[in-house]
Amino acid sequence: MIRPKIGLDWDDVTAPFNSIAIDMANKKYNITPPLALDDIDSWENTGRASVIKEFYRDNTLYERQKPTEETKRMIRKLMDIGEVYFITAVAPGFMGVRASQIMEAFPDFPTENIILGNAKNLVQFDIILDDAIHNVLETPATYPVLMRKPWNSKMTGLLSVNNITEFVYLVEQIINASLYRNKNIKNPSVVALVGPSGSGKTALSDSLCAMEQFENPKTYCTKPGDKHRYLTEDEFNAQDFFEKTRYAGIQYGTKMEDIEAVLEKGHFVVMPLDMCGAIAMKRHFPTVIVYVARDKELLIRDIIEQDYSIEEKTLRILSIDAEKRNRQICDYAVNNMDVGAATRELADVLKNMQL
Repeated sequence: MIRPKIGLDWDDVTAPFNSIAIDMANKKYNITPPLALDDIDSWENTGRASVIKEFYRDNTLYERQKPTEETKRMIRKLMDIGEVYFITAVAPGFMGVRASQIMEAFPDFPTENIILGNAKNLVQFDIILDDAIHNVLETPATYPVLMRKPWNSKMTGLLSVNNITEFVYLVEQIINASLYRNKNIKNPSVVALVGPSGSGKTALSDSLCAMEQFENPKTYCTKPGDKHRYLTEDEFNAQDFFEKTRYAGIQYGTKMEDIEAVLEKGHFVVMPLDMCGAIAMKRHFPTVIVYVARDKELLIRDIIEQDYSIEEKTLRILSIDAEKRNRQICDYAVNNMDVGAATRELADVLKNMQL
């Protein structure tokens, strides 16, 4: 993959949308307490924030949509490394406004690369970035990527990013992985375990860390009683985490100094991560990204047996096939049908690959 075709959504991916509607609703109705983006907890938006739908038909909302300078800079970087398209679902009455928005923000953007309409699943890209779960699951793109937002926070396992800057790093990893694989691993290094929900990343991590030279760094989360250090949501958000993610509604974070403390001992840092977290590690530390594989039937059985809501079980099962595509952008893959055998295989591989 030399120059990938990259499809970008516009609303809440390239430019703010719902946050502007929230601001408009708060000012018009003096809502108490004021609405916030976190009040939109589903794509349908049927909760207290549903009042903002009124403003989806207001020209003022569209006129206020402006990408940040950082977003513009990152998209220009994407244009240097791939063929970029904006593919955006917009009502017919606002198509002209949307096209003008895009051309105003990106005057040099090819007009033929602006696609307006709802049938995103009919367009073939190598990589897409969208905040709508159904668009990510239904796309024929090789690498569908979810832009994390409150309304998709229950979706787990998919390639996902928090912002456009993270997306650029992910695209670079995809391109690099298509050209070569890591053949040498520095000692010490970070071992990032990625894979579908139910693949046994945590069990494999625990098994590895029972061996000499392998260790988990201190981690933090917003779930009481978990083995990680518990923080409230407010406490968590006040921390300066090097890497953080939200999984099944729970936030997890790691600090750079805790990773460095393990590396300074000469130990491998073992961490179950999502792909975005693994790439963040790779940007700052010697890192091998390991895909943890397991048969689909076992993944589904594990999900069904967990104490998840029906909605969450459905989302996890739907994401399995998309998650399996992540294997192609990892440095190594291990079959985790038996955690003991997988542990020995991975430990041997890491030690033999060391520089």
